[in-house]
Amino acid sequence: MPELDDVDARILGILVEDGRRSFREVARRTGITTPTVQARVKRMMDEGLIRKISPIFDVSKFKQGLVFHLYLRVNPAEIENIADKLEKNPEVRGIYLTTGENNLTLRVAVESLEQLQRFTETLSNDFGVKQNSSQMIVKIFKDDQPVLIRPGTAVELKCETCNGSISGKPFVLKVAGRERFFCCQTCLGKFRETYEPKLKGLAIAIESPSSQ
Repeated sequence: MPELDDVDARILGILVEDGRRSFREVARRTGITTPTVQARVKRMMDEGLIRKISPIFDVSKFKQGLVFHLYLRVNPAEIENIADKLEKNPEVRGIYLTTGENNLTLRVAVESLEQLQRFTETLSNDFGVKQNSSQMIVKIFKDDQPVLIRPGTAVELKCETCNGSISGKPFVLKVAGRERFFCCQTCLGKFRETYEPKLKGLAIAIESPSSQ
């Protein structure tokens, strides 16, 4: 499993503080070149470590909208499937697996209590999920990302073919400048076979763990 080095950690720390900073500003603050920052950020986005860069809103500044935490009890065998489906719901702004009897917590944003009621009915009718309790967020004092970024932090990669976790160094397929990661030569081969028509004419390079 790859790890963040000191440069990665410094870049991420600066972007967490303010994602609006330009690559040039990040480079100046980290003491490296702008192309290096661009390459590092691109790699971390290819790895899925950075999913997207988007604004973080202070919900207390908006006159409309209510934010709640819903505490759910879900069959452990169905948690991932239910979480995947809930992720597509626009009201759901956060999904957290937790310990204890209430093992799934949702952060939802709705326009009214009536909309919240409709959403909770959907949880029961469509997903068979029992909501044990809920709390409304009335003011946010701090809402940073719950990730401690430091050199040596392990980064989990998923295989593009089987979606399994990659342990050790991955097999890397570079397609038109973008890196895709695989757990083994077999999965890499299956990916190439499936998408062979789309890969024709593109610049392709393969890096195996033995060659790194």
